[in-house]
Amino acid sequence: MNPVQFEVIWHRILQIADEMGIHYLRCSGSQTVVTGNDGATAVMLPDTSLVAIGPYIATQSNVLPLIVQSTQRMCAEDPGIHEGDIFICNDPYCGAIHHADVAVVAPVFIEGELAAWLGVSGHQLDIGGMEAGGFAIHAVDTHQEGLRIPPVKIVERGKLRGDIFRWVMNQVRDPLVGLDVKAQLAAITVGERGLRGLARRYGRGALAEVMRGSIDYVERRFRERLRALPDGQWKEVQFIDHDGHNPDIYRIELALTKNADRLTFDYTGTSPNARGLINSAYSGLLAGVLCGTYIQLAYDLPWNKGIHNCIEIVTESGTVNNCAYPAPCSMATISAVIVTIDTVFGAIGRMLLASGGLRGEAMAMWTGSSMGPIVAGTSQHGHPFVYTEMSHFAGGGGARTYKDGVDTGGIVFNTTPNVANVEEIENDFPLLYLFRRHLADSGGPGKFRGGMSAELAYVAWRAPEGRLEGSFAGTGGEMPNAIGLSGGLPGASIRLIGISDSGVHDALERGEMPPSRLEDIPGRREALPVKHPRRAFGRNEVWYHNWQGAAGYGDPIERAPEAVRRDVGAGAVSPGCARDIYGVVLGAGGELDGAATEARRMELRRARLGGRAPAAMSFQPPAGARRIGEALWLVEGEARCGRCGEALGRAAEPLRSSRAIDGPTQEAGPVRGEMYQELYGRRLFSLRRQVCPSCGTQHEARVIMEGAPLPASRLKG
Repeated sequence: MNPVQFEVIWHRILQIADEMGIHYLRCSGSQTVVTGNDGATAVMLPDTSLVAIGPYIATQSNVLPLIVQSTQRMCAEDPGIHEGDIFICNDPYCGAIHHADVAVVAPVFIEGELAAWLGVSGHQLDIGGMEAGGFAIHAVDTHQEGLRIPPVKIVERGKLRGDIFRWVMNQVRDPLVGLDVKAQLAAITVGERGLRGLARRYGRGALAEVMRGSIDYVERRFRERLRALPDGQWKEVQFIDHDGHNPDIYRIELALTKNADRLTFDYTGTSPNARGLINSAYSGLLAGVLCGTYIQLAYDLPWNKGIHNCIEIVTESGTVNNCAYPAPCSMATISAVIVTIDTVFGAIGRMLLASGGLRGEAMAMWTGSSMGPIVAGTSQHGHPFVYTEMSHFAGGGGARTYKDGVDTGGIVFNTTPNVANVEEIENDFPLLYLFRRHLADSGGPGKFRGGMSAELAYVAWRAPEGRLEGSFAGTGGEMPNAIGLSGGLPGASIRLIGISDSGVHDALERGEMPPSRLEDIPGRREALPVKHPRRAFGRNEVWYHNWQGAAGYGDPIERAPEAVRRDVGAGAVSPGCARDIYGVVLGAGGELDGAATEARRMELRRARLGGRAPAAMSFQPPAGARRIGEALWLVEGEARCGRCGEALGRAAEPLRSSRAIDGPTQEAGPVRGEMYQELYGRRLFSLRRQVCPSCGTQHEARVIMEGAPLPASRLKG
């Protein structure tokens, strides 16, 4: 086949995957799907190899081949797989990530032969079970988490099976789930029509050749990229707080080894299954590893099986990101999966920093966790509803080696992030938002700042029953998960606050404007756990939450003072953090005080060195030196500070001789876990900063836990 025809057919396949998603979004009645793009599509070979995915939730796309494998294994003999059949599945132990992500998969027969599989997945508004919305806070095994469907034929030879459809609908609270499932079936039809049209025009053989050839092409290109990266090992440790029952802490440990054109992700040492809903099955582990790898290393390649062919995952069954049946896992996506992505981001980011030509592609972590605020009840339109508040999809983008992260730029696993306007939400559901705005100081400080996250507050409004029920499933309240690169600091953690006796409804009824800042809301405040079961809220009760910010890059006291001044003027950074973290002093009118800033930054360097004066910063890297960080160079196998030239270690342990400074996580800014540290009366986490012992330049900043392994980089050469 000539290259032009190959490209035409391949790009049409990619477009088919996108068109399936477009039709799904246009037919669905779900706010989660329509405004959050919380769905996925995929085209696969008959052997389930991933060929193309739509530009939606990458993690959901990655597991559709697993669901097809389960369908083939469980249904090939009974009831059989025929032309016109579509199967539905949401069982995490059959390939789904969690119960709420319901998938439909279908074989595509052309000229009587199986030519492909198609898949469409989407986060449903409700899936039954003990909690509305699908996050079963108090579950102790997966049977309590709602409808769990193994591969079942929902369309047989082109006809919807009403018995199966009614069975699904009988288990859920929100009737819009039915419309959403039918939208998925419609999307399958669009994909089938597209593939058959390609086969009619170019031939079934050409279609098969391009699908397999696209995987070979991506694998070849990806192996070339891997060979351009340094060999070595990078270790990351991340944490999940609270399992739905107790505020216990769980670790996810990664040792990423890169050797020639292969990546090995070793999760040995990860905590055992949690008692509650935070686990993920193997499907979630695979989804997280692939998602983080795609974004960091395959940003300019189509995402398919070619990348997976270059990856090995080492894991132990019965761990928090590879749980053993019947462990609960209804919160997998926004706990173990996104924290697994964090480990991948951190390890690959540091690998890229040492890569030479590709170091500009390194990114600090995006918003490091996610959440599922759920509101349920009867709407102002008179029908039952379940709503997942999706504003946290406007997370911060990680800082880069040359530029700030994007404020509220998205969430890392969603390639087309979107959030609804609050007016749309208020039109559909009996809620009134008091505010939704950027959260000052939420972006991780650095030479380049991490993207800000946001905060919001809402009340029940015009609910027919006078009240609603709310629950909350979040990760990362007691500590930040978004960890910086090269001395950049972590972004904000999450908070959930309930405020009673606020007088908000009384004020609204008097025609007064309600408070527009958390600090201005009167009443009795209660810090609520990040896993909070269903409870009623009604008149004069306010629910508030914020989500995690993204991480920074580079030493904050190397940030351009003018950039800090602009941030303060825009409300992105508070004057206190400008002075205490960035070392920038502003006058009463907000103008930059250059002399005071220079003196303040010298004061901060001295503090890092225990009061000693810093060495002169005049190092010039010699010819042949290799840059492995913002201010870290490898010179003849020895790691040296890029500012003063101080020897800090060897390639196998570049910061061994750095000065470690441990302090509270709040040294990275406010909202870094202090509310939950106070709630639980403990401080399990610290901010460890590793600085040059000669000039005080900050080379690394990590959130650490006593007794947990420390992250490490071991370069070869």
